Amino acid sequence: MATFVQTDVGLYWGGYSLASSFNAIALNMGNSPQDDTVYGDSFQSNASGLSSIQCEAEGFWQSTTDAVLYPSLAISAADTVLSVTPTGSATVGLPSIFSKVTTSNYSPISEGTAGSMMGFSLSAEGVGEKSVTGEILVVPATYSSSAESATNASIGAVSATQSVYSALHVTAASGTLDVIVESSPNSGWGSETTRIEHTQFSGVGAEMKSAAGAIANAYWRVKWTISGGGSFDFLCSLGIT
Repeated sequence: MATFVQTDVGLYWGGYSLASSFNAIALNMGNSPQDDTVYGDSFQSNASGLSSIQCEAEGFWQSTTDAVLYPSLAISAADTVLSVTPTGSATVGLPSIFSKVTTSNYSPISEGTAGSMMGFSLSAEGVGEKSVTGEILVVPATYSSSAESATNASIGAVSATQSVYSALHVTAASGTLDVIVESSPNSGWGSETTRIEHTQFSGVGAEMKSAAGAIANAYWRVKWTISGGGSFDFLCSLGIT
């Protein structure tokens, strides 16, 4: 199993890559156990409760990052797709943890004394969506033509109690982008089935979509179509949970 030193963590917040503003990040995933101990039990017993995800991060204030994070505090602000990768220069198959979150606290000036860097801190909470530990199928890069992910990932089948999730972050846009996720019963393809179809993008943004099991196919890929003579910078990760 690979290990990673935190020198170049990837942090994708909606349609933005913000890692260059951060110097610390923590993802906390948990469960709220509920006591169901009854007479006759020899040990305390707990039933599985609600799952949760929380993000705690901090870094050095920048106006471009502030312009992204500050509006997300609004009462009407939309949920944000958050993805964290162990390296910013991601490669296909590396882990990607993603979910939907909303900002619970943003301190644009969290610490600092005279002569020191002005720091900020951020807290974000899950918004009713599972946290998914998946892998990168499309690395963050600039794409100007229609194609498919080079690696046909053997992520596995999806049981009747699971779903397959796709997280798409579009960080630069010109033209239109259509992204789909396909599965196949074999690595040779030819019998592929579309499982997830992302909303068409013509600007920056992000989307997390899922398809419920059971899906017997074990091989997966991402395909995209770019129209209008443009180009797009995007990242796409896939996971089953």
